[in-house]
Amino acid sequence: MSEPGTIQEYSIGNYKPHSLAQGNARYLWVTTDDKAIIRVNPNAGNSQQVVNHSMIPQLSAGIIKDPDGLQRVWFAAPAPPAKEDPIVIMETTGMNAVQFFPLEDDAKAESIKLRATNVGSDGTPVYEYSLIFAEPQHSYIGILTPSHGTIDRMPVSQSTWLWDVAVTTASDGKTHTYWATGQTRSTSPVRTENGLYRRSPGATAWERIEVLRGGQKPLYVIADTTAVWLTATNPNQVIRFDLGTGTARTADLGTAVPQQLALSPTGELWVASSEGLHEFDARLNTGGFLVRLPNGGGAKGICVAADGKLWYTNPTKKTVGSYTVPPPPYGAPSRLGRTQIVAQGESEVHMKDHVAHPLIAEYVANGHPVPGVPLTCRIDAEGAAFEDGTHERVIITDQRGRVALPAVIAGDVQEDAVISVGLGNTEPHAATTLTITSD
Repeated sequence: MSEPGTIQEYSIGNYKPHSLAQGNARYLWVTTDDKAIIRVNPNAGNSQQVVNHSMIPQLSAGIIKDPDGLQRVWFAAPAPPAKEDPIVIMETTGMNAVQFFPLEDDAKAESIKLRATNVGSDGTPVYEYSLIFAEPQHSYIGILTPSHGTIDRMPVSQSTWLWDVAVTTASDGKTHTYWATGQTRSTSPVRTENGLYRRSPGATAWERIEVLRGGQKPLYVIADTTAVWLTATNPNQVIRFDLGTGTARTADLGTAVPQQLALSPTGELWVASSEGLHEFDARLNTGGFLVRLPNGGGAKGICVAADGKLWYTNPTKKTVGSYTVPPPPYGAPSRLGRTQIVAQGESEVHMKDHVAHPLIAEYVANGHPVPGVPLTCRIDAEGAAFEDGTHERVIITDQRGRVALPAVIAGDVQEDAVISVGLGNTEPHAATTLTITSD
């Protein structure tokens, strides 16, 4: 395990990595430009498995674990062969079977993100998960809901090559605002506009948000409940658009070309770039801090793991790496966030009952919910377990910084089952008790 403040890098052979995400059993899954998906053990980075059978697309991009907890990951394919679909489902067990989700024959997918929607009531929230993606060839943002296998398409009329997408959601958990970045393109199909675009609730058209300089090209975008952040080149910057005031703030990266970005469990903004990993105060009030990579090259993909470490891809060196954020100076306030319970289902059930919605929790740092944080959910019980028979699951916080714990099956033991959720073992877990009776 890394000492605080250090980076460790691991070769992934002759594969050029793109993005990465944590999936089932805590394994990291890495997409590549070389007809392969790489599984990496986060506790032993040199322990890897290469999935490179004939059904893996030539190029693969954004990746996300299955939002409903199934043993699979979803990833995007930005340049699939003709008549092969660019949203890919890969099983993370057995022979790593692959399915393609049907889109247009020549469609591409440049990114893939998580969206959660409260389909229940205020008093009894029920979350339905969808995957959102950018499709530039046919100019739409797609919403794919795995539970019923449908795709909603939101056409983008602007002449732009869509690149990335994010979502923000109102306090009701039901009302969504969508954000997309798009670029100019000189080859066919030609596109003429760089922009950050917003589709507001109830609207059918996208509006361009004026945050870019002339000729500036946007790349990746993320959002939480307070702001939208995006990276851009010409000049190289990170841009923050405040949802409350509608104003923008920028941070210059000089010669560093920015790529993907993520919010850390301590509430800071981290940006991967051609020169390493940049840490910023999330409000961009400071100039930031650069962590250079130990073997050169540059970072492209970035994600947070369940133990709080940052992981990144280094396409130049064909490596992946982990960075342990150093602790605050002695005597300084703790930088850790905390997990808190938002809603709770039944507190008492009969043996062998099914508890559909046991707990909804929120991860908060610096007073704001943090999306994209992998929380560890556990059941300490003799008979009770999650519906797949496990006692521990890792679930990623959604766009509002929340997780809905999976259904619980009460066993044939009369007991008090403790249900808890938190960031690995780095903080005290938020917990509740489910009393299982014989009557």
